[in-house]
Amino acid sequence: MSQEDIPPKDKIYAPATFGALRQGEIISDLVQFILRPETINTEDLTGAPLIHPLAIIVSQDCDLDQDFRARNGLASEDKKLPNVLFCQMISAENLRGRSDINAGLWPRIRNNKDERYHFFQKINSEDDALQEGLPELGVDFKRYFSLPTEEVYERLKSKAKRRSCLVSPYLEHFSTRFAYYQFRVALPQNHFSEPVGNK
Repeated sequence: MSQEDIPPKDKIYAPATFGALRQGEIISDLVQFILRPETINTEDLTGAPLIHPLAIIVSQDCDLDQDFRARNGLASEDKKLPNVLFCQMISAENLRGRSDINAGLWPRIRNNKDERYHFFQKINSEDDALQEGLPELGVDFKRYFSLPTEEVYERLKSKAKRRSCLVSPYLEHFSTRFAYYQFRVALPQNHFSEPVGNK
């Protein structure tokens, strides 16, 4: 990356580019083929496509880069990444409209203070590779999926499109929040606090 390619410090996004997939990259119209469970133990496997209007990559950047180099004969085969991990993205408007999100919870989500959700401000057209822009978006950290890496690159040759990428430090903010959510520890009970005044 040349000096002129480095986004200004006040930038949150940059247009997606060619080459290796990137952590924090937003892709539109990504298709995931879902097998019908009742056909798994039969000789007639069937399924249906599930279209993800928007998804963001959470796989590590270094793994994605090494994988790309390996696929182009510039690194050993063991550097290939079998799958890419994504989070589903939906419009912030649709996220806010969910029945489990009330008016009291939304301000915490919008300010990225709720551990389960991540809010993204709108993406201007100049930061979108398609020059269309995207609305305010949200991620529910429970809604993640993976696709074979080779399949992702093939789908990008068709309807799936590379749109925009988070830049530092917003990328690290998102990725660490996702990791923290996956590392939660369920306690049998919360710590007890003595009532004030009891000795």
